[in-house]
Amino acid sequence: MTTPNTTQPDRISPAELRELFENVHMSIVDVREELADLRAEVHAMRGGLTQAATPPAPVGTFGGMTIDTIVMSYDDNGKATYKAQGQPYPKHGVRIWEEVLPLLGVDPATLKPGQNPQTPAIQARVLMGETTNQNTGTKQTGPRKVTGKV
Repeated sequence: MTTPNTTQPDRISPAELRELFENVHMSIVDVREELADLRAEVHAMRGGLTQAATPPAPVGTFGGMTIDTIVMSYDDNGKATYKAQGQPYPKHGVRIWEEVLPLLGVDPATLKPGQNPQTPAIQARVLMGETTNQNTGTKQTGPRKVTGKV
């Protein structure tokens, strides 16, 4: 015949139990924060995909863009020049004339040379046009300049 085990099970103190619950709670908080970050990133990606899927506007009409950066530089004469970068023109950007910046809610005096992130992003109207490539002589259609807010 076997004798029953009479040893007491391991006991946990109230302080240890509170510490375990606190650790679980902190892990849940971390997971929720990561989930919120992922949701924000997915939302931003969806906006970019929607903008990228929009075909360019025909020549002589207006298109749109989301300006997330304004790049300031200087021309050969030392005059400030500005380009808007964002979807759907993130690489080369679109020219902005200095007199248009206030229409976008941007004070040219606050811009520094280089990239100037715009938070929140600016929804802008872009004049579409046709240019001739000086090297090949071919005509290309694309954005000409930012003309104001949408």
